[in-house]
Amino acid sequence: MSNRVDEIRRKIQARRRKITSEIGRKERSQPQYYPTHSEAREDSDYYYYPNEARGVGEPNEKFFRKDILFLQIFASICLFLVIGILFKTQVPQLEGARQFVKNSFEQEFQFATVASWYEDQFGKPLALLPTTRDVALENIENEELNVAYAVPAAGRVMKSFDQDGKGVIIETASSSYVTAARGGMVRFVAEEETLGKTVIIAHYNGGESWYAMLDQVEVNLYDHIEVGSKIGTASSQNEKGFYYFALKEGQTFINPLEVISFD
Repeated sequence: MSNRVDEIRRKIQARRRKITSEIGRKERSQPQYYPTHSEAREDSDYYYYPNEARGVGEPNEKFFRKDILFLQIFASICLFLVIGILFKTQVPQLEGARQFVKNSFEQEFQFATVASWYEDQFGKPLALLPTTRDVALENIENEELNVAYAVPAAGRVMKSFDQDGKGVIIETASSSYVTAARGGMVRFVAEEETLGKTVIIAHYNGGESWYAMLDQVEVNLYDHIEVGSKIGTASSQNEKGFYYFALKEGQTFINPLEVISFD
């Protein structure tokens, strides 16, 4: 009996060795698999914070600020174009708006002086509409030395400064040319209710000269005018010519007869 048990035990041990040997042989025959470099780095050693913590939301705020800046630039360009068209289009209904813009510039700084300096340094800026008249730049240094005013058109005084409070009415020859008393930039050309066709020149060294009651106007808005240049023609009545002339220094009108002899 014991021999039988020993034999069975030997068979079981031999069977185990055989199975173990087959398992080892199969493992040696299979290819070895090693993880690649990228697979080994699938699990990062670094921790990424959420989008908010990393500042991902900041670009949206920056883009929002850029949008506001673009809107402001666009609004400024539109305002510039509207003002330019406002002064190029001489519509009586827009006269109030033109006067408001004009007064705003005059009260803050001498626009004519700044414009003349700019064109002298950098050239004429881009115009909204083409001009049909050549620009004649005044020699500012000579203008400052010449403090006297030229006679717009010789004649006799029909209405004095004391009667009008701002200017004088001069009787001259029929169809006489009215010329600039001093050089500057044309800042106003329009039809006034009481004065008729009116031209206002802002002088380079400050002040203004007004020419009204004109039959024809030969200058355009923003033209640079030399002393003695033609402004227009006097209105005709009964074979005689008439024009209105006024001088303004700052916000005050002065008597033209104190600086000009019309005879």
